[in-house]
Amino acid sequence: MEHGSTVRNENPGKSVERPDPGDPNWDVVDQIIEDMHRITPEADLSSLHVVSRMLRVIRIFERCREKALKTHGLEAWSFDMLAAIRRSTAEQMRPGDLLEFTFVTSGTMTSRLDSLERRKLIARRRDESDRRGVLVVITDTGRARIDQAFDDIIACQQELIADLDPAESLQLERLLRRMLRSDHLYAES
Repeated sequence: MEHGSTVRNENPGKSVERPDPGDPNWDVVDQIIEDMHRITPEADLSSLHVVSRMLRVIRIFERCREKALKTHGLEAWSFDMLAAIRRSTAEQMRPGDLLEFTFVTSGTMTSRLDSLERRKLIARRRDESDRRGVLVVITDTGRARIDQAFDDIIACQQELIADLDPAESLQLERLLRRMLRSDHLYAES
């Protein structure tokens, strides 16, 4: 760290370089952790340095994403459904297959499909290979809306990582990938 100094060690046995309060790298998370150390000096708060910053980045992205979706008349659920259909090979899916992507009940799925159909973002067509089945097809309006929203969301993501050089971005990606592969994260969740 450029302007750091060794501070109280939240993880005994490991020397950690952290910024001091006067350091330009000092941020609100550092202040929160310092305050928590005063309240609970025995607690190991080392995870807060990473997780609190991850949560702050996520909140910033979610606000940007919500604004982008609202601009295009979409909600998070409608974006996710349209994106799933758009990514499918023929830009059509069975409602049951959409359930796998969205983790909602069939009743909620029907309600959401009705809403998208009223807005002319999707159409339901008879599945010629299964006369009892229905296919959900993205419309030209739905395709244009999802593509525009996707471009704006990508711009939000690019803005979030703009201060990282390509090597730092790749390093962060690898670290997050490793965290997400940890089996203990998924135990009884």
